[in-house]
Parts: sequence; structure tokens; C-alpha cells
Amino acid sequence: MILSNADIRNALKEGRLVIDPLPEEALIDSASIDLRMGEPLWVWNPELKKSRDGDLRIDVDRFNFKELSERFLLEVPKEPSNKYSLRPQTVYLASTHEKINLPVGSRLSGRVEGKSSLARLGLAVHMTAPTIHCGSGLGIIALEIYNHGPFTLEVTPGATRICQLIVEEMTSEPTERTERIFSAQKGP
Repeated sequence: MILSNADIRNALKEGRLVIDPLPEEALIDSASIDLRMGEPLWVWNPELKKSRDGDLRIDVDRFNFKELSERFLLEVPKEPSNKYSLRPQTVYLASTHEKINLPVGSRLSGRVEGKSSLARLGLAVHMTAPTIHCGSGLGIIALEIYNHGPFTLEVTPGATRICQLIVEEMTSEPTERTERIFSAQKGP
């Protein structure tokens, strides 16, 4: 069952859903909560496209993301306007400004989805693995972003509504505790 705005407000008051900072009323929609762009923003080194052997391969069954990110991710600098520019045909790794916790015992899980207003511009936010597990612990949500559109899009950390969290009530409590900390930063 998807929580309505009234259910979301109750879950926040009861501590079954924890969001830091607490969302202002304007961020709560009828069946979701808008989450804002966090920082920093990362991009895969553009020089990878110009690799000398022309074909960098990764065994997806055996790769170590921490090692790969330390080697090939670059932090994107902010523009003088304090915004980030999301260029066309580019993959970015980002995070939410808000930290989310769905405590064990809450029977709540969530899904992170993009926003249709941004999708109309060609922006895919959180391209895969939208599930936020019950018991995830207080942490930011990693976002995989791709700009499919023809425009460079400017986003403001802490302000741009980049995605939405849909909160769902599970029919029963999970049998095993799941703790995950979501981070778009280099390292674990």
C-alpha cells in the first residue's frame, strides 16, 4: 500500500519515517515526498572515451566499485552561480540532500523515482534499483542520473527537486534486518 500525504505526515510524526532535514509541507505531494539535489556531483572521467585501447571492459560479476570510482570518477565543480550543469549524453552520480531512515519495525519501504517535469527534458534520475529497504538506516540516497536530452540542465544543490520518494507499507516485518547506507561519494 502506498502512503498518502496524510499517512506520510503521520509516519513522520510517529518516527516510522525519518527524513533529515524534515521536509517542508511544499515537498509533500499526494503520494510522495520530493527530495532535493545533494552534493557533491560526480562524473566518469571523459578521458575514458579516448582510452588508448578503445575498449575498457568491466566484469560486472567481479568489479569493486570503490576501486573503480577512486580511479575514474571526477568531482564536478559548481558553476559560479552555485549550480551544477548536467550536460547532454552524460552519466552523473549524485545524492539526495535529505537523509532517509525507514527504521526496523516501521514496516515501511520506499521507492525513488524521477520527476515527470524533468523527464520531459530528457533527465533520467535514479535509473535503476529504486528500492529503499526497511531498516536502511539514516543516509543519503545515491542517484544515477543521465541527461538524454539536448539541453544542458542547471540544478541547485539543496534546492532543485530532483526525485521523489514513494513510501510503501509492507504486509509484514522483514525477517532479517537490512542496513544499508546510500552514498554517491567515492568509497564505500
